[in-house]
Amino acid sequence: MSTRKSKIVSWIVVAVFSLVIFCSSAFIIVHAEHECGGEDCSICMELAKLHKTLHELGTAVAGTIILALMTCIIAVPCKMTASSRPAHTTLISLKVELLD
Repeated sequence: MSTRKSKIVSWIVVAVFSLVIFCSSAFIIVHAEHECGGEDCSICMELAKLHKTLHELGTAVAGTIILALMTCIIAVPCKMTASSRPAHTTLISLKVELLD
Protein backbone atom coordinates (compact mmCIF):
# COMPACT_ATOMS: atom_id res chain seq x y z
CA MET A 1 0.00 0.00 0.00
CA SER A 2 1.39 3.38 -0.93
CA THR A 3 2.12 6.04 1.65
CA ARG A 4 -0.64 8.29 0.37
CA LYS A 5 -3.28 5.57 0.59
CA SER A 6 -2.03 4.67 4.03
CA LYS A 7 -2.45 8.24 5.24
CA ILE A 8 -5.95 8.48 3.76
CA VAL A 9 -7.02 5.25 5.47
CA SER A 10 -5.52 6.48 8.75
CA TRP A 11 -7.46 9.74 8.55
CA ILE A 12 -10.68 7.88 7.76
CA VAL A 13 -10.19 5.62 10.79
CA VAL A 14 -9.50 8.65 13.01
CA ALA A 15 -12.64 10.37 11.69
CA VAL A 16 -14.81 7.30 12.32
CA PHE A 17 -13.49 6.84 15.87
CA SER A 18 -14.00 10.53 16.59
CA LEU A 19 -17.53 10.41 15.22
CA VAL A 20 -18.39 7.33 17.31
CA ILE A 21 -17.03 8.92 20.47
CA PHE A 22 -18.79 12.24 19.80
CA CYS A 23 -22.17 10.67 18.93
CA SER A 24 -22.03 8.28 21.88
CA SER A 25 -21.22 11.08 24.28
CA ALA A 26 -23.96 13.30 22.83
CA PHE A 27 -26.57 10.53 23.18
CA ILE A 28 -25.54 9.87 26.77
CA ILE A 29 -25.71 13.59 27.63
CA VAL A 30 -29.13 14.08 26.01
CA HIS A 31 -30.72 10.99 27.56
CA ALA A 32 -28.98 11.00 30.94
CA GLU A 33 -32.12 12.01 32.87
CA HIS A 34 -34.87 10.25 30.91
CA GLU A 35 -37.99 8.76 32.43
CA CYS A 36 -37.29 5.04 32.55
CA GLY A 37 -40.14 2.78 31.43
CA GLY A 38 -39.10 -0.30 33.40
CA GLU A 39 -36.91 -3.32 32.73
CA ASP A 40 -37.28 -3.27 28.95
CA CYS A 41 -36.42 0.41 28.54
CA SER A 42 -34.76 0.79 25.14
CA ILE A 43 -32.97 3.97 26.17
CA CYS A 44 -31.40 2.27 29.19
CA MET A 45 -30.21 -0.60 26.98
CA GLU A 46 -28.69 1.85 24.49
CA LEU A 47 -27.02 3.78 27.31
CA ALA A 48 -25.46 0.55 28.60
CA LYS A 49 -24.19 -0.31 25.10
CA LEU A 50 -22.72 3.17 24.67
CA HIS A 51 -21.00 3.06 28.06
CA LYS A 52 -19.49 -0.30 27.08
CA THR A 53 -18.39 1.05 23.66
CA LEU A 54 -16.75 4.12 25.19
CA HIS A 55 -15.00 1.98 27.80
CA GLU A 56 -13.65 -0.39 25.13
CA LEU A 57 -12.49 2.49 22.91
CA GLY A 58 -10.76 4.09 25.88
CA THR A 59 -8.97 0.83 26.62
CA ALA A 60 -7.93 0.47 22.97
CA VAL A 61 -6.58 4.02 22.84
CA ALA A 62 -4.60 3.51 26.05
CA GLY A 63 -3.16 0.24 24.71
CA THR A 64 -2.20 1.91 21.45
CA ILE A 65 -0.46 4.77 23.26
CA ILE A 66 1.47 2.33 25.45
CA LEU A 67 2.49 0.30 22.39
CA ALA A 68 3.66 3.45 20.58
CA LEU A 69 5.69 4.58 23.60
CA MET A 70 7.31 1.17 23.97
CA THR A 71 8.20 1.17 20.27
CA CYS A 72 9.81 4.60 20.62
CA ILE A 73 11.69 3.58 23.76
CA ILE A 74 13.13 0.57 21.93
CA ALA A 75 13.67 2.22 18.53
CA VAL A 76 15.57 5.33 19.67
CA PRO A 77 18.50 3.49 21.34
CA CYS A 78 18.69 1.07 18.41
CA LYS A 79 18.83 3.97 15.95
CA MET A 80 21.48 5.75 18.00
CA THR A 81 23.59 2.59 18.21
CA ALA A 82 23.29 1.93 14.49
CA SER A 83 24.12 5.50 13.51
CA SER A 84 27.16 5.69 15.80
CA ARG A 85 28.94 2.92 13.92
CA PRO A 86 30.23 3.44 10.40
CA ALA A 87 28.37 1.40 7.84
CA HIS A 88 31.43 0.14 5.96
CA THR A 89 35.03 0.37 6.94
CA THR A 90 37.14 -0.28 3.89
CA LEU A 91 40.51 0.98 2.79
CA ILE A 92 38.84 3.25 0.26
CA SER A 93 36.43 4.72 2.82
CA LEU A 94 39.42 5.32 5.10
CA LYS A 95 41.18 6.96 2.14
CA VAL A 96 44.21 4.76 2.45
CA GLU A 97 46.64 5.23 -0.40
CA LEU A 98 47.97 1.91 -1.65
CA LEU A 99 51.47 2.41 -3.06
CA ASP A 100 53.76 -0.28 -4.33
